[in-house]
Amino acid sequence: MKRLLLLSLFASLTFLYVGCDSSGDETVTPPVAQDKIVNTWISEGAGVAPGLVTLLKTVKITATFNSNNTYTVIAKDSAGAEVTYSGTYSVSENTGTTIRSIILNQSAPTSVTSQGIYEVDAKGLMTYEVIQTTPAINGFTPPVASEGFGSTKYLGTPLGATYVQGFVPANPTSELLADSWISEGLNVAPGLVLTLKTKKVVATFNANNTYTVVATDSFNTDVTYSGTYTTTGNTGTSTRNIILNQTVPTSVTSTGIYRVTTKDLTYEVIQTTPAIPGFTAPTAAEGFGSTKYNGIPLGALWVQKFIYQ
Repeated sequence: MKRLLLLSLFASLTFLYVGCDSSGDETVTPPVAQDKIVNTWISEGAGVAPGLVTLLKTVKITATFNSNNTYTVIAKDSAGAEVTYSGTYSVSENTGTTIRSIILNQSAPTSVTSQGIYEVDAKGLMTYEVIQTTPAINGFTPPVASEGFGSTKYLGTPLGATYVQGFVPANPTSELLADSWISEGLNVAPGLVLTLKTKKVVATFNANNTYTVVATDSFNTDVTYSGTYTTTGNTGTSTRNIILNQTVPTSVTSTGIYRVTTKDLTYEVIQTTPAIPGFTAPTAAEGFGSTKYNGIPLGALWVQKFIYQ
């Protein structure tokens, strides 16, 4: 049952690419736009469907949808084991919505068909939900565009977010961090709560690589930080590097990592110039919680969670 459910959750969309055609009268037919699903996608953290986390301990999915309508999906579990799924796919539009339908005909490691829906938004993030339909899984029906994401049903009851997957491009063409974010309550890094009594952080990262962060403490006092930032990617993960050059209220440089999903932002940085004796910045290779003091990882102490504002 677990394997059947996993097979259903991986499928993506179609493409269409038509070459230019020149006729004798010099008329040129422009190429049809390639489907937005054609790309390599990564799902980690909050992007992984809760059903996959519970059933298969999935921690990461890398999905590649090719323009020739073939696909490959690599699923990795918490023990580091990987399973590769591959096959062909087709997609279709639905009137009145940007949610598209997808059918996946998996050929490896077993032969199954899955159906579902997906949508790539203006920011370039993909929401995806599919379920195995052949052989059918008793009681399950696939999601449909008219009912939206979360419409996979078991015995007629919608399962909500259980099998809704969030993907980001492996190589984004725009800065996914560029947005307004808010962190409150348990999402605030424990280190900020302990040292600065922080209760809320509102962060705005702009497309022109400037940022503003407003931190509010338990006395409702606000402090505003601003400056510029740069980011770089890391192969095989959606966790990216960030350097912040703060100019207000003081001039400091901070270094760290972040990860954007369709649901949230995970963010961990530490001041590096002027250096704080004993502290070293987190790295993508070691993951969130890898800020260290005298060589000892500090875990969740400086890990901040944000949601879209």
